[in-house]
Amino acid sequence: MDAMVIRTKIVATVGPACGSRDKLRELAEAGVDVFRVNFSHGDEAQREAFLRDIRLVEAELGGPLAVIADLCGPKIRVGPVRGGGVLLAAGQQVTIQRQPIEGTPQRISTTLEELIDCVAPGQAILLDDGKMRLEVTAVRPGEEVVCRVVRGGVLGSGKGVNLPQASLSLSALTAKDRRDAAWIAQRDFDYVALSFVRCADDVRRLRELLEASGGGLQIIAKIEKPQAVEDIEAIVDAADAVMIARGDLGVEMDLPAVPVTQKRIAALAQRAGKPCIIATQMLESMTHSPAPTRAEVSDVANAVLDHADAVMLSGETAVGEFPVEAVRMMDATVRQIQGYHDATAGAVRVACPASRTTAALAAAVREVIASEAVAAVAVFTASGQTARVLSRSRLPVPIVAISPRREVVRRMCLYYGVAARQAPAPEHTRDVLALAERFAVEAGLTRPGEKIVVLSGRPIGTPGTTNTLVVHTVGAVMR
Repeated sequence: MDAMVIRTKIVATVGPACGSRDKLRELAEAGVDVFRVNFSHGDEAQREAFLRDIRLVEAELGGPLAVIADLCGPKIRVGPVRGGGVLLAAGQQVTIQRQPIEGTPQRISTTLEELIDCVAPGQAILLDDGKMRLEVTAVRPGEEVVCRVVRGGVLGSGKGVNLPQASLSLSALTAKDRRDAAWIAQRDFDYVALSFVRCADDVRRLRELLEASGGGLQIIAKIEKPQAVEDIEAIVDAADAVMIARGDLGVEMDLPAVPVTQKRIAALAQRAGKPCIIATQMLESMTHSPAPTRAEVSDVANAVLDHADAVMLSGETAVGEFPVEAVRMMDATVRQIQGYHDATAGAVRVACPASRTTAALAAAVREVIASEAVAAVAVFTASGQTARVLSRSRLPVPIVAISPRREVVRRMCLYYGVAARQAPAPEHTRDVLALAERFAVEAGLTRPGEKIVVLSGRPIGTPGTTNTLVVHTVGAVMR
């Protein structure tokens, strides 16, 4: 097995292009750690099938896979249009009406009837992720808005609508999201992604809903609104992870501001000890091409240099013609940049919620790595907390995290630098050393004679008790 463990994880979106069990297995073998199921598309039967097949692939391959359920949120979309697509020519007039209609070049509707109450003359309406731009010229209250096409194109059914200059008070949780969340809570998902978060209260409301439905899933706050950027510290604090969804974010704020925003949020999440996913259009050209552009490869590389926990593929794997090739390209890019990173940077000191003992042990691990040749760090963790603290340190060596709990092992698939494994809690510390050595050797991370750092707690398998650090030589007799 390749001794280089990819520390920045790969998230792939499931869809028609990769929905078969064989294709999902290929994606996992190519490097996918986490699968995303987008609730904006398909129906419950399809999503149930995706989840079932992912779990079957997980069992076949013998390693954990995490699954994200991504809620739709209040995404505004164009209604159905005649023939699936109509041409809007620059300079022409087009009317958006309240009542649903089959769209024509002259008249369309959207999924948000209230849209016509929220805009004013002179404001922009963006279509299809900003590819087309309308300017409101007149409002007929309660009925319709009249627009001039500033930048035209072919408008398809269901394309996104953005109102960058309008003030909307829509909840991040729609009625559909509430139904979906209750459904998700009863199934074998690991994370729930909340779309169009505006404030920390949005995250708290979803958590209350999940708890009421009996689910203990972790929440990923998707940052795609300027309002979320303004409240970002509170959102990061309220959520379990964040996703920088640059598609809508890039439409609703100035494009040159997006890279700086990405770096700021990634750094904030790392300091807070929360996983951060960089998403949208990372290898977009590979939706229809077997090779990406140089700029796309640089974009993935930049996310790795930002120490993102994960990079995500969307349409590239969900509907693209080359889903496996896209994952392989992302994997290869991460490997190249990780090698450079390891040669130029060391461990990072971060403040993250943890017991004083765990924080002290994490600091000790950094000192050991700085002074000795260490091949890997292994930790036996009941809750995943110690693994998360080590992950935040961005160690230049891989972390093997062992837990007896399946849900914890899957959750750790999103943690930077962590190779998660499941095993029953052993009885003695020497058994922890043997277990850590076995998993590190099986993963190709170490050889006899090399050293690994092993963390565990007493009593073994009890959350919050990590208190033991051992520098262990692989192959040495354990007494």
